[in-house]
Amino acid sequence: MKRKYVFWAIIERDKISGKYTVVFPDLPGCGFEGEDFIQAYYWAGPRLGFHLCMMDREHEQIPEASDTSGWEISADAVVVPVAADLQEYGCMYGPKFARKAIGFPS
Repeated sequence: MKRKYVFWAIIERDKISGKYTVVFPDLPGCGFEGEDFIQAYYWAGPRLGFHLCMMDREHEQIPEASDTSGWEISADAVVVPVAADLQEYGCMYGPKFARKAIGFPS
């Protein structure tokens, strides 16, 4: 199974709120807002990794990244590649085990 992915994200400034929205067109439901462009771009990788980790955990099929040449985007939007490694996010968000010492009476 593939563990490293690269998906295209569209980062666009909302004209009303002034915040930047990040959308992954290939992954419905995977999007968020950032206060500025730097914050939006910075959190795109962790958000993608978390979303893919949850898809993997739910046994959903992760699609291939589509070609961006046919996309119609606004003039002020930016299309950027975002990478995620499921091995890295699996360690952070995977199952946790607690170590407990158990004593038995003799």
